[in-house]
This record gives sequence, structure tokens and C-alpha cells, in this order.
Amino acid sequence: MWTGTVNTMPARGWRSSVVVLSAVILAVNGCADSESDATTPTTSVAVTTTLPQTTTTLEAGPQLLVSGSLLEPGEYVTTAFEPTVMYRIERSHPLRAFQNLLTTGVENTGNRQLDLGESFSYRGVAVHRIWHGLTPEEVLAELEEIQQIDLGQADTTEIGGFPGRRITAQAKNRVSLWAPATGGDATDETWWVQRGPLDFIILDTPAGTLLITIQAPAEEWDDFLLVAEEILVGISFPDLESG
Repeated sequence: MWTGTVNTMPARGWRSSVVVLSAVILAVNGCADSESDATTPTTSVAVTTTLPQTTTTLEAGPQLLVSGSLLEPGEYVTTAFEPTVMYRIERSHPLRAFQNLLTTGVENTGNRQLDLGESFSYRGVAVHRIWHGLTPEEVLAELEEIQQIDLGQADTTEIGGFPGRRITAQAKNRVSLWAPATGGDATDETWWVQRGPLDFIILDTPAGTLLITIQAPAEEWDDFLLVAEEILVGISFPDLESG
């Protein structure tokens, strides 16, 4: 029979082992919980803010023409020039509208600048009432008297529903087309024509004869003529009845 000695763990040592094992288990569980918390996906909630919308309402109908205003699409009516002229602009153009008692239209620079010489290149379409008391034939006679202007071919046309005569012309030198009479509705304006091509339109209306001028330097004439045609198509006379 074997008679060896059996080593028995004291009660204190056993309890210590249990405590250590429990601590290890708790530590492991704590790490697992931490990893679980760290890897738990979070959901972001998007917050949308709705801003109030602002609507701009433009005034209905044509606007009053303001001299010096840059041409933008719209309809404009004269207030000083008579008969009332309405301009319907379809596209923006680098031109400015103008009016006074004797003339109205669109231009790139003030016509009076031509009084200073040939250093300015003028482009514009203008309606004049300086000879409105004359017949179309008498206005044509006035133009024929200006020696610096050679009149060319004449064709029939229509502006704003009224019949007219369109005449090609050539200015040999800078010249004054007309100057206001003394008194009455005279202004300080004098209308200048620069050297080069131009067109005249003598328009017969119930308010009298109106003269339309189209001007541009020779090197810009073809391009500007396309713009001028757009302006002419958009001209009407709301106070007058055609026919």
C-alpha cells in the first residue's frame, strides 16, 4: 500500500483564487462592454430649415422713359416728347434712351458730343418733331437743301402702323441737321450728323410729319443696322390711331 503525503490547499488560498478569478471575469466583461459601446453605430438626424420665399412683382404696363437709362427688355413711353412714343425692347443693348421736347430715341452717347468734332462715334435711332408742321414732301425738300448730305434711294416703309418713306443717305462731312427755333418749345439741342452713312424715315401721322434718323460710323453700319431694325419694329404711337 502507497503511503505518500497529499498536499491539501488551505481554505484561505482557495478563497484567494476565487477572488482573483472573479476579478479577471469582471475585467473581461468590462472590456467587452466598452468595445460594444465604442462600436455601436450612431444615427445622425438632418435638420432642414425652410426659409421664406420672396416674390418680386413688377408693375404691369409700360414704364415711363427716363433719359439716360440703359436699355433693358420692356416697354417704355415718353412723357416730354409728343406724340407719345412707346419703345418695346426685346433684348438688352448697350444704348441709352433719351427724350426732350423735340427728339427722342436711343443712342450710345449724347448727340451733342458731335459738336466737339469727329472724335466721337455716334450710334443711334431718333424720332424728331422739328418739322412736324410740314408735309412729308416739304420735309424732303428741307433735307435736299443740306449740301453736306447726299440723298440716295427712297423706299416705302411703315412704322407703328403709319406709312413712311425711307431714304438712304451719305454725309460728306459733319453737319447740323436742324437747330431749334427761337421761342416756343425750343431747347438748347442741335441735332448733328456725323460723316458717313445714315438713313432717314419721313413718317406721315395724324400728329404731323415725324422724321426718324439712323446713324452709325461706316465701319459699324452693317452691325448697327440690325439693332436699329429691332428698335424700329418696337416703336408705336399709343395716342394715335392708324388708318
